Amino acid sequence: MIGPVVRALARQKTPALLMVLETAFGFALAVQASGLALHYSRAASAPRGLDTRSLLLAVTERDGPSFASRGEREAAARRDAEALARVPGVLGAAESTAAPYNLTHREVVETAAPGGPRAVAWMLDDRGGAAAVLGLAAIEGRLLGPGDSADPVGIAAATPAVVTQALAARLFPDGRAVGQVVRRSARQKPLVVVGVVPSFRASLGPDPDAESVLFAADRPPLGRALSYLVRLDPAAGDAAREGASARVREALERADARRLVLVRRLDEGAQIDTDTSRGAGGLALALIGITLVVVFLGRIGMASLLVVERRQALGIRRALGATRADVARLVLVENAVLTTAGLAAGAGALAALRAAARAVAPALDPPLDPLRIGLVAAAVWLAGMAAALVPALRASAVSPAEASRS
Repeated sequence: MIGPVVRALARQKTPALLMVLETAFGFALAVQASGLALHYSRAASAPRGLDTRSLLLAVTERDGPSFASRGEREAAARRDAEALARVPGVLGAAESTAAPYNLTHREVVETAAPGGPRAVAWMLDDRGGAAAVLGLAAIEGRLLGPGDSADPVGIAAATPAVVTQALAARLFPDGRAVGQVVRRSARQKPLVVVGVVPSFRASLGPDPDAESVLFAADRPPLGRALSYLVRLDPAAGDAAREGASARVREALERADARRLVLVRRLDEGAQIDTDTSRGAGGLALALIGITLVVVFLGRIGMASLLVVERRQALGIRRALGATRADVARLVLVENAVLTTAGLAAGAGALAALRAAARAVAPALDPPLDPLRIGLVAAAVWLAGMAAALVPALRASAVSPAEASRS
């Protein structure tokens, strides 16, 4: 039965080709959108690994010129640390120019051995106490202390660093990270790993390297700004934490009234990423729904056009003894053939779409999942066949008298 159907469709090239192309592009868009929806959904629900509810980020900027010397900047940081230590509800504070979800960047980190493993890592500044304030404890080795921030003697001398388990696994597959030497792409001096901490996400959203984090003591610019990570009592309620946040701002303002102080929860930045991922996932799901609706409506129009153009031929079939069920079955088989051909062509359209995504934005090219592709193909096929029901009923209603019309 397929051979005669294909030959009949060959005589209606334009509507048949449009139906195939519509199915192909609908399938490709739905597969890509489903991958993005799943990707962003996982990013939004990924655990952060930090108790962000009890963490604050305090940023200060002085009104006037930059710090005149390194000593003046360090003295201001010590004065602020003393002020924060006296705030009720504050368990710890550390001066740091980088913070998860907020003030950080990525660099390539590689082992000292030529041709050894390398990875992209998020850099967090820790001149002593930042990892502890984040609530991290050393699994191996130790955390960084104030003495680790001093510049070592000699340009080749290694400075201490702490890595997360995720970064350690990438750089040291044998499991021995403490004592190993690594290099950063943006620094000449090597780093020696002195400790490993549990993995956490330094950045949310669609980032495969979010848990690869390296703590090291950066030498900050003088500038006019100082930023602090502040840990509050995690057992306190929301109201108590809000009160502690206000007291932190007041303490820093009293320490130096000639500056602007901004204090907010550390997870405000993380929540923005989470909400963005949820919104992107919802948009991708909406795109899938719109695609299926467009395929459904377009197929109804094209299939109806095929029926209208072939009313006389369908009338002849009825006059030769074909039942209404036979005519309806013919239209459904034709649509099944066109839908299947469209899905086959959709594989090529999907490959082209993925190539374009890789060229423009690699993050918009999630990996393919055979189960997901099968589910999308089934949904598109069912939408195409459902769209053929109305034209099939119209075709079955064609009277044998249509055969005598010119």
